[in-house]
Amino acid sequence: MYEVAVYHWSNWHPYGPNDVKRGKGWTEWEYLKSAIPRFVGHRQPKKPLWGYIDDSKPEIAGMQIDAAADHGVTSFIFDWTWSKDDGFGGHGNSLALESGFLKAGNRDKLKFGLMWCGGYEMEAFDYIIGTYFTQPNYWRVDDGLYISIYQMDRFIEANGGLKSTAKALRDVREKTRKAGLGEIHFAAIELGLRENIEVWVRELSIASVTTYAWCHNALPAEFTGTYIDWARDAMGYWPEFGRKFGIPYYPSVSVGWDPSPRCHPVMPYKVGGPLLYHNIDGSYENVWEPYLSNLVVENTPNAFRDALSQARRFLDGSGGNKIVTLYAWNEWTEGGYLEPDDQYGMGYLKAIKEIFFN
Repeated sequence: MYEVAVYHWSNWHPYGPNDVKRGKGWTEWEYLKSAIPRFVGHRQPKKPLWGYIDDSKPEIAGMQIDAAADHGVTSFIFDWTWSKDDGFGGHGNSLALESGFLKAGNRDKLKFGLMWCGGYEMEAFDYIIGTYFTQPNYWRVDDGLYISIYQMDRFIEANGGLKSTAKALRDVREKTRKAGLGEIHFAAIELGLRENIEVWVRELSIASVTTYAWCHNALPAEFTGTYIDWARDAMGYWPEFGRKFGIPYYPSVSVGWDPSPRCHPVMPYKVGGPLLYHNIDGSYENVWEPYLSNLVVENTPNAFRDALSQARRFLDGSGGNKIVTLYAWNEWTEGGYLEPDDQYGMGYLKAIKEIFFN
């Protein structure tokens, strides 16, 4: 049995902090709508077949669940941040999960987990345990509640260093056991070979390692490069990862990479430039730097299907859990999305079903 877990990015619905910083009712769809071609033949803006949906609504989440489950996806991994004192509920960008997915009438068709990607204070775990771990369809791996950590270095820094973080995680594990919920399966997201994950794995009792997006390890050498070449370079690391970490490495397959919609159309697209979100006052919030990069083209459903086939062969030869993570369900402004568009329809989703469940 294959586990196909898909990352779910949440910025496609009105959200209090965005109202304050970027304008009432703003969503990231606005960046997709205003995207422009950056080279001859560049297909931008991408157009979602379902339109500019609000995934905090249960009926929309239900549509996503049906499409995913009917094509072989087994779990959503929600990109999740914690913000205890922002005045908007105290739990970060969780509306798509809490107001949409968990209130959908068909929610039991999929499991769900978390990828913790900001606001790493350990007190968030009281909220995680009580709100998410108690859900009957929370995803478990080897009977452990699956939660991945996106930026291990920031997670450790936020909790006072490696030793204090290790103690805090022991306390969290004990608290989860006392709640009658069993064990936790902590997974580390590797963000390229620059990270010293081996030490973190040992000291924090990390259970597995995986990847978010291939761009963290491989990018085209020229301004544009083909998906086939990108896939070859990125998947070439898998055997090394399997040996390097001393624990299971669960491979990830990316649908595409094109972050150009996140570069304002009046700005030149400069490789190495920052990820900027606009503010109402005309300034820009620098979210990540360097961010803008060379772009991947020709990421067709057929090319994606071939990459999935290689992932299946890797899993079949691993002797462990047959888990693959996919980037992503809806990273539209980064070019990594499984949701149907006006060019390929359900093509990417059909590829999943063909490779893993036919």
